[in-house]
Amino acid sequence: MGSMKRFIGYFWGIGLVLLGTALAGPFRTDIDLSNIALLYVLAVVVVGGHFGRGPAVACALGSSLAFAYVFVPPYFSLAITEIQYVLAAVIMVVVALVVGHLTAALRTQVDLAGKRARRARALYDLAKTLAGSQTAEEVSATSRRFLADVFGAHRIRLLEPAAWDNPPPVVTKALVRACLERRQLVAVPSREAGVSRALLPLAGTRDLLGLLGFEVDSRTLDDPEYREALDTMASVVAVALERTQYAAAVRESELRVAAESLRSSILASLSHDLRTPLTALVGMADGLALGKVGGEEKQKSMLLRLRDQALAVNQLLANLLEMARLRSGSVELQKEWQPIEEVIGATVHLLEPHADGRDIAITIAPGLPPVHIDGVLIERVLWNLLENALKYSPADQPIDLRVGQSESWLEVSVCDRGEGLVPGQEEALFGLFRRGRSESNVPGAGLGLAIARTIAEAHGGTVSAANRSGGGACFCLRLPLETPPDLADLDNEES
Repeated sequence: MGSMKRFIGYFWGIGLVLLGTALAGPFRTDIDLSNIALLYVLAVVVVGGHFGRGPAVACALGSSLAFAYVFVPPYFSLAITEIQYVLAAVIMVVVALVVGHLTAALRTQVDLAGKRARRARALYDLAKTLAGSQTAEEVSATSRRFLADVFGAHRIRLLEPAAWDNPPPVVTKALVRACLERRQLVAVPSREAGVSRALLPLAGTRDLLGLLGFEVDSRTLDDPEYREALDTMASVVAVALERTQYAAAVRESELRVAAESLRSSILASLSHDLRTPLTALVGMADGLALGKVGGEEKQKSMLLRLRDQALAVNQLLANLLEMARLRSGSVELQKEWQPIEEVIGATVHLLEPHADGRDIAITIAPGLPPVHIDGVLIERVLWNLLENALKYSPADQPIDLRVGQSESWLEVSVCDRGEGLVPGQEEALFGLFRRGRSESNVPGAGLGLAIARTIAEAHGGTVSAANRSGGGACFCLRLPLETPPDLADLDNEES
């Protein structure tokens, strides 16, 4: 490509000389010779600036010959009779050669500056891309693209320390040993002519993080500026690799801490909330078995207490299993269009055996549209919210359940008259094994609210908590209202 451009430069140089001579020749008696010489010098500058030194020299020699042959008396002859014309021709050639050389040198410097700017821009883009890389695989892929685009490299491999004893075909064990000893770029000729096999060390703050092997044109490695760019790239890639290693270590540490915290929470919850009812169950069962409970009424009361404790243990295990199922991601929503009144009625009916006659005041706004929900799971949400309100409020105070519409949301609020929430801890209540009062004697593992929020979010909704005016707390379930289908469409689907 370069030789073709230079050949075109020679063509343009001679062409400009011929064109200028043809245009100015008829007016040679009217134009001063110094002005004609300057026109030829201008042509040399233009050719040198665009095509380099060789075409500029050819243009200068052609200009001097054309000037002497066409414009210096005697015309159309190289036999110059006056010394001043010979001196003018010589000076023009020298000036043209000097200007052409300087112009060509300036163009060379411009080309070099352009190459340096492009390399600097490529290194900047590399550093910016690597700053967002999260894994060693992303760093390796970015490095390979950079080497291929900027240096024309191929067969690129990133060798981690584990692969140094058994390197891939792109490198050899001898090349790996040489790179490890010198801690700098090493290269050997490849089987292909004009191609070198190179290995670049990636040095971190403490030790080598890897070796970057590739094949590239040998002339690239002979250029000191390219070698400097390779060293800069190696430093940037090494920093990115080291950062990913530190980030992976931090993530692993955070996972260990989170797992240990969850394990401790589970053990603490189970030791308190399972051991207490089980101990009571064993004690009451022993009392009944040994006949220490006299009277039919006392025995009936004891059996009812046994039943309550068994239900408490069953509820705790159900919550644990439900949370594990939800967190596994294996739950698929079985959504259907249904009135929210039916879901609330079914939930309150199921809660009656556990409510001990507590009053639940239900207020439902008229004209509410049907909702597209998994009725079983939403019943679970309402069960947990109502059970939570019953446990943390006085027995003589009613529970308020209100249902209404706010723009495109269906809102279900469960409010009580208990002690209320600790200010600033409203969101923390929805975490795993979190309870409103850490020292409370109210049974429970602190999973109900976490389950409620998980189910609500799976439906595209939310569950929030806030203190109630006048005392107590309110928990609000918000579900998105979608456009229900036409009854005709539903009939067609059923048929």
